[in-house]
Amino acid sequence: MSILVYGKPCSDSSAKCQEIRLPLVSNKLNAPLIAELDITSMNKELKTYIKDDIESTFSENIHKMVKNEQDDLKVSMLQDYSSKINTTQTEYDKQISHIVKNLEAKQEELQLEISEYNTNLSESESIFNSKITELLRGFKEGQERLKLAMLSDYLSKLQKLQDANRETINDFTTDLKSQFANLSQEFKRDFMKSAVNLQTHMKKQEEWKTNLMEKLNDTYAPLIKDKDCSHIRWNPTKPSGVYTIYPDEFNGIQAYCDMSTDGGGWTVIQRRIDGTTNFDRIWVEYREGFGDPKKEYWLGNKYLNILTTNGKYELRIDLTDTNNKMTYAVYKTFSVGDENSQYKLTSEGYSGTAGDAMKRNNGMKFSTKDRDNDTHRSSCASVYGAWWYWSCSFSELNANMKKSKLRWKTPNRIKATMMIRKLM
Repeated sequence: MSILVYGKPCSDSSAKCQEIRLPLVSNKLNAPLIAELDITSMNKELKTYIKDDIESTFSENIHKMVKNEQDDLKVSMLQDYSSKINTTQTEYDKQISHIVKNLEAKQEELQLEISEYNTNLSESESIFNSKITELLRGFKEGQERLKLAMLSDYLSKLQKLQDANRETINDFTTDLKSQFANLSQEFKRDFMKSAVNLQTHMKKQEEWKTNLMEKLNDTYAPLIKDKDCSHIRWNPTKPSGVYTIYPDEFNGIQAYCDMSTDGGGWTVIQRRIDGTTNFDRIWVEYREGFGDPKKEYWLGNKYLNILTTNGKYELRIDLTDTNNKMTYAVYKTFSVGDENSQYKLTSEGYSGTAGDAMKRNNGMKFSTKDRDNDTHRSSCASVYGAWWYWSCSFSELNANMKKSKLRWKTPNRIKATMMIRKLM
């Protein structure tokens, strides 16, 4: 049997003591012969006691001590780290400052090197430009010398050629002079003989012509029908005045013939002298003609067409301005188309002193107040009188003289005469 003995090994009243059980060992007969200690059980109990007592009694103190030591260690480590950090930052700042100073020194050295390089480059460029300029100058001088040499050689050859040509020309001229002198003497002799014979012949021919014209005038005058005044001028006895002409060789009309201006033979187709005749007419009247041939009149567009399409005619216009200054305009080619073409005008080959005021009229159709053939948006003929208008004109010789002056370049003409002559 086992007997348990209880006891408290600790005498500290403040410490926590646990009970210890000490079993006694009995024999097999279960009789307590000798009281023995069960050491194994006691050891277990002691271990448990010691463990529990130490952990419960000293755990809190140990934790406090460890914590205090840890805190002290942390403070010590933090102070040491801060000290090292401060020392390291100071060293770092010193190193950074040293590096910055070295960089600034290097930068200054680099700038000096760059400046020196730029200086050397500028000097090299200047030297290069100087050499190039010198080379170009030498090249130009060489070119000039070559040109001069070539020109000198060319002039020398040209001079030699001129000298040779001059000798040839002199020889040729001498021969020509000799031949011309001989020919002149022969020509003078022959000419004197021919001149005498020619004068005699011309005198006889003029006498024959005069006699023939007298006979024709006396015998055939009633049968001769002049188409225009160009035929009349061959009769030297006919003065300027009104004659009957036959443009179509059948029907005669009255026209004024100018037999004195520039050799005569002019058929007057229009004349304005004082404004007494009304030129503000319609298409039919300009086609047939109107007015008094002795004063002011228009011959008629249909007769202008008949005359100018059966031969080559020239046109002359004599003008007088407000200062009584007289000028003229001549057109070597003048013709008027038929009514189907609206009496289209052809006037070319200007000469004279009045100026070419019909340059834009060439090729234009005739317009009257009742038949507008111009290119203007309104009727030029209704305002400025019947004419061969383009877009109105610098020439207006059929204007109403009671309202305005006649225009040829400028509107200051007070007299105008248009006349045509057949070119032989």
